[in-house]
Amino acid sequence: MQSPDALPAFDLRSLRYAEHFCIWAIRTSVACSSQCKTLVREFHHAFGPQAEAGMRAYHDVVHALGQGRRKVRIGRPGHIELTPDEISLMLMFAAGQAGDDDRFMAQARWIMGHDRLDELSASVGAFTHLLATRGHSFRTADAPERAEAVSPALHIAHSQAC
Repeated sequence: MQSPDALPAFDLRSLRYAEHFCIWAIRTSVACSSQCKTLVREFHHAFGPQAEAGMRAYHDVVHALGQGRRKVRIGRPGHIELTPDEISLMLMFAAGQAGDDDRFMAQARWIMGHDRLDELSASVGAFTHLLATRGHSFRTADAPERAEAVSPALHIAHSQAC
């Protein structure tokens, strides 16, 4: 497993849409209610007609993450740099979407702080599969770095909509 501390500094501007969306959604849902109008709107943008399935899958991921022993350090909404834990989450989502079980398990064990990963594995698989069906992918360790366009709406402050 590649240590998040050994990775180059990531910031939101260098991320693909799927990566940016996941980090943004986690940060926003921590800072805002799950019924935040901006969250709901962006799930409709990301998942189209499958927005409700995307929200359910996302909530399953968050619920599974809540079962971990470690506290996951999440940045503030609007903060440009990613925390080491957010980088680990991105690597975990990427491995889950790519079907790279070994990398997924390594990242998930670190994030969760234990080996009971069935719920997290299933929820990450469902969530990243739905993203993939809409054409949203994560970078893999072997893929060249290529940023995809990020919706300008994700950059809009959401405090008024919460």
